[in-house]
Amino acid sequence: MPVARLIIVFLMLGSFALVFAALVRQSEEMSFRPQPTASRCGDAAGTPCPQRAL
Repeated sequence: MPVARLIIVFLMLGSFALVFAALVRQSEEMSFRPQPTASRCGDAAGTPCPQRAL
């Protein structure tokens, strides 16, 4: 019986890891959508673009 309980726990942890990885992948894809730079800063938005530090 302890072996069956261990297998169930591993299956639950594995499925949780898969669901969590899918959620992270989906949120990364949504946050990295390409946006035109003019809509974020510059003349079109009326705000200056921040300069990247070298």
